[in-house]
Amino acid sequence: MAVIEEGLPVDWERERRPGGVDAARRPSFVAFRHSSGDVRLRIAPPNPELERHAHQLTVTLYPGTELATTQDVRSVTSEDRVASLAVDWMKLFDGAYDGPRDVERAATFATERIAPADVVLDSLVNDDE
Repeated sequence: MAVIEEGLPVDWERERRPGGVDAARRPSFVAFRHSSGDVRLRIAPPNPELERHAHQLTVTLYPGTELATTQDVRSVTSEDRVASLAVDWMKLFDGAYDGPRDVERAATFATERIAPADVVLDSLVNDDE
């Protein structure tokens, strides 16, 4: 995910997991942590065994604590697209974040702008067939 490494906002870093990953297999996910330590953004690759056929972008607030909450942000099929959405989410979060008391508000702001709209375009449906 070179797109992310090059465009990573200043207040974010790739989360390093102990133990490393075998070079012969893909990692199970890529995670990024905000400098506050209160937010983790994670990208999980498609996994047919789990019936997940797209890259899953999730956010965890207060990771590693009893207050931790995880929310799905978006699923997309393209690795480049999920990387781009992750960077956009981080930038939106940073733009709205104004210290520890703003974590939830900033995460909601970013998620609302990245998550797909819940709109169905009925005008594209043709019932005349």
